[in-house]
Amino acid sequence: MHLAFLPSFRAMTTGPEPRPRPAPPAPSPGDGAGWWRGANLPYLAAIVVSVAVLLPFLVLAKPFATSNGTTAAPTTVTTSVTATTTTTTTVAGSTSTVPGVAGTLQGLDLELVASTVAFPVYAVAIPGDDRIFVLERGGRTRVIDPVAGQFSTSYLDLTDRVGSNGIENGLLGMAFHPDFVDNGRFFVYYTNTDLNSRLSEFHVDNSSDPTADRATEKVLLEVAQRGTRHRAGMLQFGPDGYLYVGLGDGGMGDASAQDLTIYQGKILRIDVDAGDPYAIPADNPYAGGGGLGEIWAHGLRNPWRFHLDGDGGLIYIGDVGQSNWEEINVQPLSAGGLDYGWPNFEGTDCYKPSDGCDMTGWQEPTIVYSHEEGCSVTGGFVYRGTAIPELHGHYFYADWCNGWIRSFRYFENQVVDEQDWSADLDGAGQVASFGLDGDGELLVVDSNGSVFRIIAVRG
Repeated sequence: MHLAFLPSFRAMTTGPEPRPRPAPPAPSPGDGAGWWRGANLPYLAAIVVSVAVLLPFLVLAKPFATSNGTTAAPTTVTTSVTATTTTTTTVAGSTSTVPGVAGTLQGLDLELVASTVAFPVYAVAIPGDDRIFVLERGGRTRVIDPVAGQFSTSYLDLTDRVGSNGIENGLLGMAFHPDFVDNGRFFVYYTNTDLNSRLSEFHVDNSSDPTADRATEKVLLEVAQRGTRHRAGMLQFGPDGYLYVGLGDGGMGDASAQDLTIYQGKILRIDVDAGDPYAIPADNPYAGGGGLGEIWAHGLRNPWRFHLDGDGGLIYIGDVGQSNWEEINVQPLSAGGLDYGWPNFEGTDCYKPSDGCDMTGWQEPTIVYSHEEGCSVTGGFVYRGTAIPELHGHYFYADWCNGWIRSFRYFENQVVDEQDWSADLDGAGQVASFGLDGDGELLVVDSNGSVFRIIAVRG
């Protein structure tokens, strides 16, 4: 395995000063020298026997050297720091043997799950179910036969209802109700033939039915769009049982993301088990007024994919940038009502205006990377599977333009254990999305037509 240098990768602490919008800086190996890179946890080794159940979480914990050779323990930083980091930290080849797992983790690889898909944009599964549901941008949801590795059927075909003109429109998101096995309810997000954003509910009589009846469609929300881009489209149920919905700003280049009276540039949070067609959770930030009740977060340009990690109590948002920066935002799931800055900020730079932007109430990104390294972030998932326990708790994300895949852990409000898996996963193509199979293993969706599973290479 070869770990790539990350020249313009920046892990943010709280409170960076906003800066005028410059051209991306030239890579510098010295950027961020002295910035600590991880958790200093070796003292836990003595109690591992009594807490063996925690081993998968601890095997990666070790001192990380700073640039002067010393080690730094993790702390929650509250001073104003703009940290530009580089890393050569490695997981592969340096991990401990995990009980119940044969061999030492040497790296990662891609296992082909299916190919010849027509512009796949997402893959989703039902926990404990072998089937993988793949969304084609043109409007079909197809089911992968887990044994043959081929498509056994079209689960739902909305081709004639979906408007897919332009690369950012189409069938974009899908989520199964947490009680899908019992109630057969699932939800999809697509752009209709007028290119407006539509959130709909469907249902099947039996959760094992090979196809869904499109006649069961119930439209929950339709958002009129002026522009033709930035649809986002991520759907996911949170551990609170509510449905979270991602909507981009519409691509008009205005301040829609800051306008609390419209849906564009937001993440919504709704209760699909109450009301008609849904109810507003009482603890939503604007449930009592001041904005649309559905809004949970705002100031987002195009939150293409996000992950609600119930185990960690965090949301990870990949927000696609404009001219210079891509960003990942990590926040507690309890932190509704946050402003992620767009269009006042792009990354940590002032955008509108280009100087002297108002940082009042702004939530700075956790990670930014420059357009020297990519141009369109693909937010991913936190790994909570069982096949690679060494990477338990690592968040995976990618860049659609440059095709690389990276990961990190979020520990005590800090980014640690950054990895660049480009050498291992160099066949991933243009990563449109990540997904989770029914066992919680990571899937990679290549918009060129393939779906892969990330697997361990052990020695």
